[in-house]
Amino acid sequence: MRRRLLSGTEDFKIELTSLVDIMFLLILFLILTTTFTVSQGKFNVKLPSAVTSASETQQNGILTIVVTSNDEIYFGSKKVTLEGLMNSISTYVEQHGKPKAVYLKADKNAKYGVIVKIMDVLRMQKVLNINLIVKKLQ
Repeated sequence: MRRRLLSGTEDFKIELTSLVDIMFLLILFLILTTTFTVSQGKFNVKLPSAVTSASETQQNGILTIVVTSNDEIYFGSKKVTLEGLMNSISTYVEQHGKPKAVYLKADKNAKYGVIVKIMDVLRMQKVLNINLIVKKLQ
C-alpha cells in the first residue's frame, strides 16, 4: 500500500502516449467498419409522374441507373458513358450473376433515345427485369 506524503500532494501524470495509441485504433476501427454508400438523392433528377407507380425497395442484387436532364448516365455513383455502362454491367454479371432487377431513374427532361439505348444495353446483357422509377401522382 502506498502512503500519502505529509504535504498531501502527489506527483500525478497522465501518460498521453497510450491514450493517443488507443484513439488512433478507435479511429481506424470506425473508418474500416463504416459502409460508404452514396445516396441517390445527390443527383438532380426530376422524375416524371404517374398514377400507377411501384415503390422502390433497396435490396441486394438490385442495380440503379440514373439519367440526369443533361443525359449524363450514373451506374451506382459512378458517371459512365453508354460503352462504360455496357462494360460495368457485364463485369457485374460476371462477378455477381444477373441482378434481380434494375431501377432506371430518368429525369423527365432526359432524351428518350438515351433511355432506349440504356434499355438495349441491359437487354444485350440478358437483364430483362427493368423498372422505370416515377413519382406517384397524388
